[in-house]
Amino acid sequence: METLVFSALGLLLLGFLVTWLVTCIRYHITPRHFKITLFGICLRRIPLGDIESVTKRHPVGWSENWWNTFHPSHRMLVIRRHRGLFRSIVITPRNRYVFKTNLEKAIQGLNAPAEEVAQRIFLVTD
Repeated sequence: METLVFSALGLLLLGFLVTWLVTCIRYHITPRHFKITLFGICLRRIPLGDIESVTKRHPVGWSENWWNTFHPSHRMLVIRRHRGLFRSIVITPRNRYVFKTNLEKAIQGLNAPAEEVAQRIFLVTD
């Protein structure tokens, strides 16, 4: 009987831990990369030059899901890459249209002269 109780408590604790960790995922835009972090540790880094498009449409086929919420339907943003095993990456920033605009500006900033890039600050977090 004790084993059953401790197992149930362990599973409950594990469930709370996973729930808390999922809500701590953050997204960052740097001058050269899009990063997905957990407590400041980079979990996934995508070069801005590798991003083909950013859209709110559901991806076709398989995709990487980096959700930081349990109700992603109205926060979903899909990043489509040029190459890779999973070409679509699904994220859920709090303000998806603002984040989409900032990401597209950062991608366009790759082709800008170095002087303009040095004057801009691209660090955007969500």
